[in-house]
Amino acid sequence: MEKLKLAWGKLIIVGVTKKFSIGIDIILPQQETDKKGAYLKNGDGIYYVLSGSGLCGETPIRKGDVLKIKRGQKINLKNNAPKNLVVMTVYAPPYNENNIGYQN
Repeated sequence: MEKLKLAWGKLIIVGVTKKFSIGIDIILPQQETDKKGAYLKNGDGIYYVLSGSGLCGETPIRKGDVLKIKRGQKINLKNNAPKNLVVMTVYAPPYNENNIGYQN
């Protein structure tokens, strides 16, 4: 398990294989994980909101929500609440910069 401190909070990399990756994003209040136009180039993702509330792209999310992220869909998470937003993410293929695109 690897823990990374980032400007928006923490990323805990739970596991990565050739086929998928699992992580936990802990997003601080009023922070956002990716650029607004970030999207998935290939494959799919699953987001499970462990605690807090915020936005995925423009979709409101809160504790208990499960979202399927499809290729081409925006992936940025924004915490617009006063407490941390904690989201478990699963990507197939694994999340990496080659699999993320950006558009305005």
